[in-house]
Amino acid sequence: MRLRDLTTPPPWAWAAVAALAVIALGLATLAASGPWDPWETHYGEVARQILVRHDPLDLWWKPGYGPDGNAENTFWSKPALPFWLMALSMKLLGVGTGPAADEMVRAGGLPELAIRLPSMLAGWASAAFLGYVTWRIGQERATTRQEKRAAANTGVLVGVILSLMPQWAIITRQALTDVFFVGPVVLAMGAWAMAWLLPERDLRRRELPLKVRGRILSIPWDRTYLGFLVVFLLAAIAPLALLDHHVLSEVTRERVARFIKRADVPNLYTLWEIHLHLLIYWVAAALVVLRSLLWRRRSQAWMAVLYLAAGLSLLGKGLIGPGLIGLLVLADMLVHQRLHLLRRCGLGTGLLLFALASFPWHHALALYRGERFVNELIVVNNLARFASGEQDQAVGGFAYYLRTMGLAALPWVAALPAALWRALRPDEDEDDAPEVSLRRFALLWLAVSLLLLTYSVTKYYHYLVPALPPLAVLLGLWLGGSLSGRDRSWLERHPQIRWLAAALGIGIIALVVRDALHEPAWIAHLTTYLYTLMWRQGAPPVDPLVWLTLPFGAGLVFWALLRPRLGAALMVSSSLALATWLFVSYLPAASESWSQRTAIRMYYAERGPEDVLASFWFYHRGETFLSKGEVWVSKEARRERLAELFDEKRGVADNVWIMTTASHTKRTISMLPRDARDGAVVAYENPHIVMIRVPVPGVVEE
Repeated sequence: MRLRDLTTPPPWAWAAVAALAVIALGLATLAASGPWDPWETHYGEVARQILVRHDPLDLWWKPGYGPDGNAENTFWSKPALPFWLMALSMKLLGVGTGPAADEMVRAGGLPELAIRLPSMLAGWASAAFLGYVTWRIGQERATTRQEKRAAANTGVLVGVILSLMPQWAIITRQALTDVFFVGPVVLAMGAWAMAWLLPERDLRRRELPLKVRGRILSIPWDRTYLGFLVVFLLAAIAPLALLDHHVLSEVTRERVARFIKRADVPNLYTLWEIHLHLLIYWVAAALVVLRSLLWRRRSQAWMAVLYLAAGLSLLGKGLIGPGLIGLLVLADMLVHQRLHLLRRCGLGTGLLLFALASFPWHHALALYRGERFVNELIVVNNLARFASGEQDQAVGGFAYYLRTMGLAALPWVAALPAALWRALRPDEDEDDAPEVSLRRFALLWLAVSLLLLTYSVTKYYHYLVPALPPLAVLLGLWLGGSLSGRDRSWLERHPQIRWLAAALGIGIIALVVRDALHEPAWIAHLTTYLYTLMWRQGAPPVDPLVWLTLPFGAGLVFWALLRPRLGAALMVSSSLALATWLFVSYLPAASESWSQRTAIRMYYAERGPEDVLASFWFYHRGETFLSKGEVWVSKEARRERLAELFDEKRGVADNVWIMTTASHTKRTISMLPRDARDGAVVAYENPHIVMIRVPVPGVVEE
């Protein structure tokens, strides 16, 4: 054994250090940023309503009270999985249903932790699983201790690179729905790679003390099979049990019994009908378990995980998840001439698994709410967005996501030319290696994801997220190959290409940083959906990007000089420093403009006992979540409604606190009752919203 092997920490130590760094950075800075409008606060309130109403089936959104207090009620734009997990997190942390009115804006960060924790865990788990898949495939042909370490280190790199990409890092620390479909896509693609990029082997089995016709019975007792059972219990059995328990519970029956008697309103028979239909899924689950006991090959268990993951992605955000998974599988079979796998994919059992993981909630709510639910979720919020677009500003051309990737994957995007060059030009003697197959699969995964996203008419920056995991695999394989020395001779043969790739990378960094300096809100827009007018203002300066990305450029130079260890150290350090700046500096400062937490916190600190919070000519949803629905809401500029509110509070309240947009401030004050205008003062303002404190005049004598 060489001295270097004795002094170099083992891969598990690197993995532990990397995981602790990412987790500690995420948890320590999570509460520094308030929940951002409109996604986090909208979704957080839907999850809170699950707890308030004791109803995981019928998702609910109630803006508040007043003229538009019942403007929506039902929430059917997204499937249930993200809100179940947020509600579970809120329940475990004791957040959202307490007696304190200011519960959601108190210092300490529990509300933010509660709604964001599921996203964080899903993001970390996805990065870890992707790293695990890379490690397992990379060590398939490893024979020496050094080669095995190199494979493990490459897996750690993949997980670290993905975790530190700015868009992935921000999205997985916010209460959004994206990670709940991208995570299952990662699980499905990792399962596909494990099933078909590795040599087939038999499942290990354990004999039972039973005989049938003279043969000893046995059951699968293999890590892969046990992993499938865990995913099956969490993805299929747990949601099914939750729904069945809900429709049969006495609390649900008592509430539904009070509904008005009308044909389009659920009743007690509806609950019984749902239970009877759910029995079909219980029978299907039993059949799947019995069928799985007969599996003999490892690929069967991994394919079962893929089908479950596809179902979870549908329950996470809609049709885009299973559509992307199906397209990727089909593309891989066509490009790599694997159509024969159709006979070995277990399609019959797989369809049952997919249905078990995705259909029960959709089926139950279709029975509960009818055709209106199906039309809004499937037609309006899935098919229409893909085919005809949602908003005028959410459009873009072919280069839309290529430009976005520059910031979303900064600074790692600078290594993309080198990684693509390596992926497209393998050595002839390694052409059939599993690692090369993984590189080709990741390249196909990236290309198909970008093509599908670009084809969609509706374009938002955060739609790019599905392309980041395969990008991380390509980058990790490239850097891992350089570090291990496996690519050294290959690199030495191409000095001009090496330096060209480094120069292109440095140029990419310069262009991305230049654009970010010109538009500081670009980073905030990675997870929002409003990019125009006032939403282009309010972001803190991003000048530190210049200094934070310089080490990465230097790392590319050292890589070109065939000093990959020093280069990798500079690259990882640059990426970690950039993520730290994002979490510690940029996001907390930006949240003062994008979040309503500070304004609502001020309201609770200074309000009188009978004061009222009003949302006027304004509807950003944060006022609902942060006040737990105790807000008077008027979406439009209704002067007469505002006058009615003041008449109601005369002689009762000291102040009415009006929240509106910055551009509506002067006109809102002009719409106040005449005797209230002079006392109106702007108590809080940022580039997006203002809070106006209006003393309530006394009773007007007739």
